[in-house]
Amino acid sequence: MQAPAQEFLTFELMSESAQSRDKFKHNLAADVLRSTGVLRLSAFGTSMLPTLWPGDLLTIQARSIQQIQVGDVVLLAREDRFFIHRIMKKFEQDFEWRVVTRGDAMPTSDTPVSAAELLGKVVSVQRDPARNFPVPACSYWRRSVGLLLAYCGRLRSLALGWHAWRSRVRAQPDSAPEQA
Repeated sequence: MQAPAQEFLTFELMSESAQSRDKFKHNLAADVLRSTGVLRLSAFGTSMLPTLWPGDLLTIQARSIQQIQVGDVVLLAREDRFFIHRIMKKFEQDFEWRVVTRGDAMPTSDTPVSAAELLGKVVSVQRDPARNFPVPACSYWRRSVGLLLAYCGRLRSLALGWHAWRSRVRAQPDSAPEQA
């Protein structure tokens, strides 16, 4: 069955509107980071599990490519999208510094990143109002769990559900106040 032209046109316009809105948000966030040097944003996606979870509030500081090191978690802008991945390798090519990144739960590395695509370094993670901590290093254990979650969708779904439940429980105030 063929969709009426009007429905297709409406869907296409909504899609373009959402894309332009996302592009505007990304450009605004990048401008804020470049002008003030600090940006806070919420993590989205699963490529950095178990280091970063969806909903974690990240503090990002502007850094040049010369100021970052292998092992740092960075914010990248590519194709009008943000990526938060870990630096795996840093090298110079054709008189320009580049880095190779990879999500802790990703099986392969990304294509090399130029200095223009690097926006900043994630310096702290806030998981709930009471917990603010520096970004953990990528240990053998963390990488193994990340790959397990990457390859096993059912386990990833269970882990995300458990994390969401745990976050809700922590956010709730005590149900019954103590009586003297």
